[in-house]
Amino acid sequence: MEKEKIINFLNKDLRAELTAVEIYSAHAEAIQEGEIAQGVKAILEVERGHARELTQRIEELGAAPVKPGEKDTKIGKALRMTSKHGSTLEMLIFELSEEQQAIKDYSTQLAEIIYDTTTIAILKKHLMDEIDHADWLKSKIVELEGKRKSIP
Repeated sequence: MEKEKIINFLNKDLRAELTAVEIYSAHAEAIQEGEIAQGVKAILEVERGHARELTQRIEELGAAPVKPGEKDTKIGKALRMTSKHGSTLEMLIFELSEEQQAIKDYSTQLAEIIYDTTTIAILKKHLMDEIDHADWLKSKIVELEGKRKSIP
């Protein structure tokens, strides 16, 4: 895979992580349930770390990373303002959809990158974090819905 394509992947991921930071930040402030708010704050810190790691890797590859507040990342600010007005359940469902998209994106990129072992290691770590986030969000959604369904 060309270096340019990897940089494009990483900048796409960085935009998504910066958006996630905006969303989780707003939700952490808006959620009233203490335990859930703490969990969202913990995820927020992991997403901030992802953004830092992606920024560093893009720079190591000799490219310019997208920056918070640039036109490409303004969607995160808009989503932040609108999504925080929902219920806790709605916020968690929204966050889960974002995590599921990140899982798909990282998986696709890992399948395509062959030679850049440094980027592969970063993306694997991020993928596992996103899977953990999705699992936690699913458990909180189930709790809030008050449902315990299991499929045999």
